[in-house]
Amino acid sequence: MALFNLPIATRKHLLNLGLCLALIWGVYDALMGPDLVSDLRDFTGRYGAYLLLISLLFTPLSQRWKWVKRHLAMRRNIGVWGFIYAALHVLIWIMLEFYYDWSLMLDEIAGNLFILLGILAFFLLLPLALTSTHKAIKYLGYRKWQLVHTLTYVAIPAVIAHHFMAQKTATLEPLLMGLVLFLVLVWRYRHVR
Repeated sequence: MALFNLPIATRKHLLNLGLCLALIWGVYDALMGPDLVSDLRDFTGRYGAYLLLISLLFTPLSQRWKWVKRHLAMRRNIGVWGFIYAALHVLIWIMLEFYYDWSLMLDEIAGNLFILLGILAFFLLLPLALTSTHKAIKYLGYRKWQLVHTLTYVAIPAVIAHHFMAQKTATLEPLLMGLVLFLVLVWRYRHVR
Protein backbone atom coordinates (compact mmCIF):
# COMPACT_ATOMS: atom_id res chain seq x y z
CA MET A 1 0.00 0.00 0.00
CA ALA A 2 1.37 3.36 -1.06
CA LEU A 3 0.12 5.07 2.13
CA PHE A 4 2.41 2.94 4.32
CA ASN A 5 5.41 3.83 2.15
CA LEU A 6 5.06 7.55 2.91
CA PRO A 7 7.40 9.11 5.49
CA ILE A 8 6.05 8.99 9.06
CA ALA A 9 5.75 12.81 9.22
CA THR A 10 3.53 12.76 6.11
CA ARG A 11 1.40 9.97 7.58
CA LYS A 12 0.99 11.99 10.80
CA HIS A 13 -0.13 15.03 8.80
CA LEU A 14 -2.61 12.86 6.88
CA LEU A 15 -3.89 11.41 10.15
CA ASN A 16 -4.33 14.90 11.62
CA LEU A 17 -6.08 16.07 8.47
CA GLY A 18 -8.36 13.03 8.50
CA LEU A 19 -9.34 13.50 12.16
CA CYS A 20 -9.92 17.21 11.57
CA LEU A 21 -12.15 16.43 8.57
CA ALA A 22 -14.02 13.84 10.67
CA LEU A 23 -14.67 16.53 13.26
CA ILE A 24 -15.89 18.95 10.58
CA TRP A 25 -18.15 16.22 9.16
CA GLY A 26 -19.55 15.50 12.65
CA VAL A 27 -20.32 19.19 13.16
CA TYR A 28 -21.97 19.39 9.73
CA ASP A 29 -24.00 16.26 10.44
CA ALA A 30 -25.13 17.70 13.80
CA LEU A 31 -26.15 20.96 12.10
CA MET A 32 -28.39 18.97 9.76
CA GLY A 33 -29.91 16.93 12.61
CA PRO A 34 -32.95 17.65 14.78
CA ASP A 35 -31.05 18.34 18.05
CA LEU A 36 -27.81 20.23 17.41
CA VAL A 37 -26.53 20.37 20.98
CA SER A 38 -27.20 16.70 21.82
CA ASP A 39 -25.81 15.54 18.48
CA LEU A 40 -22.61 17.60 18.91
CA ARG A 41 -22.20 16.52 22.52
CA ASP A 42 -22.73 12.84 21.71
CA PHE A 43 -20.51 12.89 18.61
CA THR A 44 -17.56 14.54 20.32
CA GLY A 45 -17.87 12.35 23.42
CA ARG A 46 -18.23 9.08 21.52
CA TYR A 47 -15.39 9.67 19.07
CA GLY A 48 -13.15 11.10 21.77
CA ALA A 49 -13.63 7.83 23.69
CA TYR A 50 -12.88 5.80 20.53
CA LEU A 51 -9.67 7.71 19.86
CA LEU A 52 -8.46 7.42 23.45
CA LEU A 53 -9.13 3.68 23.43
CA ILE A 54 -7.35 3.30 20.09
CA SER A 55 -4.33 5.14 21.52
CA LEU A 56 -4.15 2.50 24.29
CA LEU A 57 -4.33 -0.35 21.78
CA PHE A 58 -1.10 0.62 20.03
CA THR A 59 1.28 -0.87 22.61
CA PRO A 60 -0.24 -4.37 22.89
CA LEU A 61 -0.90 -4.59 19.14
CA SER A 62 2.65 -3.46 18.36
CA GLN A 63 3.94 -6.52 20.20
CA ARG A 64 1.99 -8.75 17.81
CA TRP A 65 2.14 -6.97 14.47
CA LYS A 66 5.17 -5.22 12.96
CA TRP A 67 3.06 -2.82 10.88
CA VAL A 68 1.55 -1.43 14.10
CA LYS A 69 5.02 -1.11 15.62
CA ARG A 70 6.13 0.92 12.59
CA HIS A 71 3.26 3.33 13.26
CA LEU A 72 3.70 3.59 17.04
CA ALA A 73 4.64 7.26 16.68
CA MET A 74 1.06 8.00 15.57
CA ARG A 75 -0.28 6.95 18.98
CA ARG A 76 0.44 10.42 20.39
CA ASN A 77 -1.49 12.16 17.61
CA ILE A 78 -4.49 9.90 18.16
CA GLY A 79 -4.38 10.49 21.92
CA VAL A 80 -4.14 14.26 21.48
CA TRP A 81 -7.06 14.23 19.07
CA GLY A 82 -8.99 12.13 21.60
CA PHE A 83 -8.35 14.91 24.11
CA ILE A 84 -9.41 17.59 21.60
CA TYR A 85 -12.71 15.79 21.02
CA ALA A 86 -13.13 15.39 24.82
CA ALA A 87 -12.40 19.11 25.37
CA LEU A 88 -14.99 20.03 22.75
CA HIS A 89 -17.43 17.65 24.46
CA VAL A 90 -16.94 19.51 27.76
CA LEU A 91 -17.15 22.94 26.10
CA ILE A 92 -20.40 22.00 24.33
CA TRP A 93 -21.82 20.85 27.66
CA ILE A 94 -20.80 24.08 29.42
CA MET A 95 -21.53 26.60 26.66
CA LEU A 96 -24.41 25.18 24.64
CA GLU A 97 -26.23 22.91 27.03
CA PHE A 98 -26.01 24.98 30.21
CA TYR A 99 -25.11 28.44 28.88
CA TYR A 100 -22.52 28.93 31.64
CA ASP A 101 -25.13 28.46 34.38
CA TRP A 102 -22.68 27.16 37.00
CA SER A 103 -25.26 26.56 39.74
CA LEU A 104 -27.42 24.48 37.38
CA MET A 105 -24.31 22.55 36.29
CA LEU A 106 -23.40 21.83 39.92
CA ASP A 107 -26.94 20.56 40.55
CA GLU A 108 -26.65 18.33 37.49
CA ILE A 109 -23.25 17.02 38.61
CA ALA A 110 -24.55 16.29 42.12
CA GLY A 111 -27.37 14.18 40.72
CA ASN A 112 -25.40 12.23 38.11
CA LEU A 113 -22.38 10.05 38.83
CA PHE A 114 -21.64 9.72 35.11
CA ILE A 115 -21.10 13.49 34.79
CA LEU A 116 -18.74 13.44 37.76
CA LEU A 117 -16.82 10.57 36.10
CA GLY A 118 -16.64 12.56 32.88
CA ILE A 119 -15.25 15.61 34.67
CA LEU A 120 -12.75 13.44 36.54
CA ALA A 121 -11.67 11.85 33.25
CA PHE A 122 -11.22 15.25 31.63
CA PHE A 123 -9.05 16.55 34.48
CA LEU A 124 -6.96 13.36 34.35
CA LEU A 125 -6.52 13.74 30.59
CA LEU A 126 -5.48 17.40 30.86
CA PRO A 127 -1.92 16.78 32.16
CA LEU A 128 -1.51 14.03 29.57
CA ALA A 129 -2.36 16.44 26.76
CA LEU A 130 -0.20 19.22 28.21
CA THR A 131 2.82 16.91 28.47
CA SER A 132 2.42 15.20 25.10
CA THR A 133 5.31 17.05 23.45
CA HIS A 134 9.00 16.20 23.13
CA LYS A 135 9.77 19.38 25.10
CA ALA A 136 7.70 18.08 28.02
CA ILE A 137 9.66 14.81 28.05
CA LYS A 138 12.94 16.74 28.13
CA TYR A 139 11.66 19.15 30.80
CA LEU A 140 10.22 16.50 33.11
CA GLY A 141 12.72 13.76 32.36
CA TYR A 142 11.54 10.43 31.01
CA ARG A 143 10.77 8.81 34.41
CA LYS A 144 8.56 11.69 35.65
CA TRP A 145 6.92 11.99 32.24
CA GLN A 146 6.17 8.26 32.27
CA LEU A 147 4.74 8.54 35.78
CA VAL A 148 2.39 11.35 34.64
CA HIS A 149 1.31 9.25 31.68
CA THR A 150 0.29 6.32 33.86
CA LEU A 151 -2.81 8.47 34.51
CA THR A 152 -3.94 7.07 31.16
CA TYR A 153 -4.86 3.84 32.93
CA VAL A 154 -7.26 5.70 35.22
CA ALA A 155 -8.51 8.35 32.78
CA ILE A 156 -9.56 6.07 29.93
CA PRO A 157 -11.52 3.65 32.17
CA ALA A 158 -13.29 6.74 33.59
CA VAL A 159 -14.07 7.87 30.01
CA ILE A 160 -15.50 4.44 29.10
CA ALA A 161 -17.52 4.28 32.35
CA HIS A 162 -18.85 7.80 31.64
CA HIS A 163 -19.80 6.74 28.11
CA PHE A 164 -21.54 3.58 29.40
CA MET A 165 -23.48 5.39 32.12
CA ALA A 166 -24.54 8.17 29.73
CA GLN A 167 -26.32 5.68 27.46
CA LYS A 168 -30.05 5.56 27.90
CA THR A 169 -30.71 2.44 25.82
CA ALA A 170 -27.83 1.45 23.50
CA THR A 171 -25.32 -0.10 25.88
CA LEU A 172 -23.71 -2.67 23.54
CA GLU A 173 -21.19 -0.18 22.12
CA PRO A 174 -19.79 0.97 25.51
CA LEU A 175 -19.84 -2.64 26.75
CA LEU A 176 -17.68 -3.68 23.79
CA MET A 177 -15.39 -0.72 24.44
CA GLY A 178 -15.20 -1.79 28.09
CA LEU A 179 -14.31 -5.33 27.07
CA VAL A 180 -11.52 -4.08 24.80
CA LEU A 181 -10.29 -1.83 27.61
CA PHE A 182 -10.37 -4.73 30.07
CA LEU A 183 -8.29 -6.89 27.69
CA VAL A 184 -5.78 -4.07 27.21
CA LEU A 185 -5.47 -3.54 30.97
CA VAL A 186 -5.01 -7.29 31.57
CA TRP A 187 -2.33 -7.35 28.87
CA ARG A 188 -0.68 -4.29 30.43
CA TYR A 189 -0.72 -5.84 33.91
CA ARG A 190 0.86 -9.06 32.59
CA HIS A 191 3.54 -7.19 30.63
CA VAL A 192 4.34 -4.39 33.08
CA ARG A 193 8.07 -3.76 33.40
